[in-house]
Amino acid sequence: MSDAPALVLARALSGAAGWESLNERDALALHDAAVDHGLDALVWAGIAAAGAAPELRAMLEPRVRAAATRDLFVHRDLQSVVASLDAAGIPALLTKGTALAYTIYPQPWLRPRIDTDMLVRHDDVPAASAALAQCGYSRSDALSSGELVSHQIAFERIDPHDVHHVLDLHWKVVNPQIVADALSFEELWRSAQPAPALGPAARVPSTVGSIALARVHRLAHHYGQDRSIWLYDLELLVEQLTPEGWTILQQLALEQKIAGFCLDGLRATRSRFGTGLPEAVEEALASAAPNEPSRAYVDGPVSKRDGLMTDLAALPSWRDRARLLREHAFPPAAFMQQRYGTTARWLLPALYVHRIATGGSKWVRP
Repeated sequence: MSDAPALVLARALSGAAGWESLNERDALALHDAAVDHGLDALVWAGIAAAGAAPELRAMLEPRVRAAATRDLFVHRDLQSVVASLDAAGIPALLTKGTALAYTIYPQPWLRPRIDTDMLVRHDDVPAASAALAQCGYSRSDALSSGELVSHQIAFERIDPHDVHHVLDLHWKVVNPQIVADALSFEELWRSAQPAPALGPAARVPSTVGSIALARVHRLAHHYGQDRSIWLYDLELLVEQLTPEGWTILQQLALEQKIAGFCLDGLRATRSRFGTGLPEAVEEALASAAPNEPSRAYVDGPVSKRDGLMTDLAALPSWRDRARLLREHAFPPAAFMQQRYGTTARWLLPALYVHRIATGGSKWVRP
């Protein structure tokens, strides 16, 4: 699909073009763009407030009602999870979409999200898993796990109202080794801020921390895919930055060698939403970016082979490199069984052979 409808919606969200200028004849294209880019609730709220584009508003309304209803159950569930972790003495950070939904958006249902991301210290993962189990969550085998191939565990539960809740428990912010330690739990926790809507113990990264985390995640996990909602997150976060905040962001980006990640995201957001970017900050980030180890992700897109090669180069020992390769080739049995839709353990040898035979080309293809 052309990006043109998404750009029209982005201009309207940024105030560059009023909602009245939306062409009713293109309502279907605008609807599809709003959904694809995660802007459906924001667009609905904008045109409802302006009394504009009734056809588009009617098309979006069922999705918005569903999102607002679902949030009632998600909100209650998150409050329970936060309270349970706090009672167990486990420091935890809500991150990414959920953190932003309850802090920088007027209503949390305006920020679409499929799951909840939570960051804890690696040593706290067993205790955090137990606390989630007390809240009714069970571990999902939908994600491959290991010490090096992945730095997260997925949990899920279905509540009495048949609402499906998914929570990803992270101990590093992203999986690629080249930037996995760029933003540690300790770094983000030191400047964390409260999220009162989710309870007195709820904590989310600071504005600067959320900006850095979102920019790293955009390239290291989504390989530069620019859904407008991710850029709009940054637009709202940047609006909160003071001159001191810009200085802190610049220092963090340079110290953690993620200047290229931050610069690329800030420029993309400026292009789509007209977001401000101080000239001095842009120059400092641009000067540092070419010399960073993670430059491949900024220059992207990164193939599976390129990602694997950067991971291997970032690991400190041949033992770790061998382990990473082994975890890629032979993920846990439960993951394989879920992926192939079988409970027969005797099939596992054949499934591993099939995985290597059919997927191996992805790891050698440039």
